[in-house]
Amino acid sequence: MICSAQIVFHLENLIVIKLGGSVITDKKSMPPRVNLKSLRRIAKEIAVCGAPLLIVLGGGAHGHQAAHKHGFGNPNTPPDRLLLGIPDIRRNMSQLASRVEEELSQQGVLGAIFSPFNFVTLHDGFIHNFPTEIIEQTLNAGISVIIHGDVCIDMKKAASILSGDTIAVFLAEKFQAKSVFIGTNVDGVLTENPEINPDAKHIPLIDKTNKDQILALTGPSSSIDVTGGMAKKISELLDLANHKIDVVIFNLLIPNRLTNLFLGKPIICTRISLN
Repeated sequence: MICSAQIVFHLENLIVIKLGGSVITDKKSMPPRVNLKSLRRIAKEIAVCGAPLLIVLGGGAHGHQAAHKHGFGNPNTPPDRLLLGIPDIRRNMSQLASRVEEELSQQGVLGAIFSPFNFVTLHDGFIHNFPTEIIEQTLNAGISVIIHGDVCIDMKKAASILSGDTIAVFLAEKFQAKSVFIGTNVDGVLTENPEINPDAKHIPLIDKTNKDQILALTGPSSSIDVTGGMAKKISELLDLANHKIDVVIFNLLIPNRLTNLFLGKPIICTRISLN
């Protein structure tokens, strides 16, 4: 008799973590390079959680440079040029995901890589089909899921980029996750780009009273980003907050901030709450 695997995890306790590409890669490095110092420290912090996690990887140097090179993000790029970019992007993202899985494994975190190109389709840049049963079964088996931003076949535009932020929001909503932690290279949402204005002010909370003002303030990333930058990120995360999911944007470059989030300790961050 074949017995089903014992369920050891309940999805209502799920934490989704987005590892920003600007943290786990050197986003300005050509060719792409993993930021091993940051990644190894983050893997140690993730091990503190002790429960299966849904870990979403941003593309950083590995994704955005290849996508930009092949015309992604430009509405005038012909379909054949977009299709030619698939191997480059896929190779880079597979290498990044494998390195993340390796570092997590060394810290005792069991993780399985899911590459969206293999099973997700888009339509005009939006999710068309995203089956999740095997992801759910993997989490229920006590194994963390590692999934990354990727290039996917697009039913209208030949190929499009599926960002890590969009993946994090989609899966958190699908599984009604407990929390979503968005790790970036800044302390959360700021009034201006800190690389342009070092006096930019930190915004600790986004709620119903200021969400429209915040959306108007946010702009594109300062480095190559074909996925829409901070404004798109905030807009998608506001949708999650509407579903009563705890949303935190924090600086993943600062040691122990992720650990403290797991432990429920206060940190400098931006929380999104629309309740």
